[in-house]
Amino acid sequence: MVRLVFHDAGSYEAAAGDGGVNASIRFELDRPDNFGLKRGWNVIDATHKRLAGTAAEGAVSQADLIALAGAYAVRVTEGPRIEVPVGRRDAAGADPDGRMPAQDASAEQLVANFAAKGLSAEELVVLSGSHTLGSKGYGDPLTFENTYFKTLLAEPWRDKSNEMAQHTGIPTDHVLPTSAALRPIIQRYADDEPAFFRDFAAAYVKMAGLGARWAP
Repeated sequence: MVRLVFHDAGSYEAAAGDGGVNASIRFELDRPDNFGLKRGWNVIDATHKRLAGTAAEGAVSQADLIALAGAYAVRVTEGPRIEVPVGRRDAAGADPDGRMPAQDASAEQLVANFAAKGLSAEELVVLSGSHTLGSKGYGDPLTFENTYFKTLLAEPWRDKSNEMAQHTGIPTDHVLPTSAALRPIIQRYADDEPAFFRDFAAAYVKMAGLGARWAP
């Protein structure tokens, strides 16, 4: 669910002033960048339909549910509590394509991509910490913790004799510790899990508000 939030937010570009967390992802599920997100979207869609006839109908949008679901996924896996405001307006169509980071992006390109969205290098690193969830090889896939950063520093994928290690993480994870600018940030969160939780919660709220059009 956290990936669904990022991919909805990832269409935002500050200079253009469009894209962002507006549930446009429902029109973009066939894009290669969004492979594997249909299951998560189906949960959002079904939940939104169940709101019909309740006090939440009209008050909680599909975009709100995307943001709330990501925060809930973090919390139920022992991560920080994230206070997510509601009131986002849903988009009526797809957002511009081509604004997500490339799968083979360098660390510098990742920093530039996030900067174009108004997100800092620190926010790039701390939000990447959500990769601790799932089956990417960063400890318990159902526990939100700072093992991700410890693994980045160890760089197990460099051991070509260990086939299992080659499957740890994704290419954009692998480039983060190669950056002299990003490595100290990784070290900070590897050493201090409470700081990771605190900064992740703040960065998540910021990301979940990118490009949002708020109801009056």
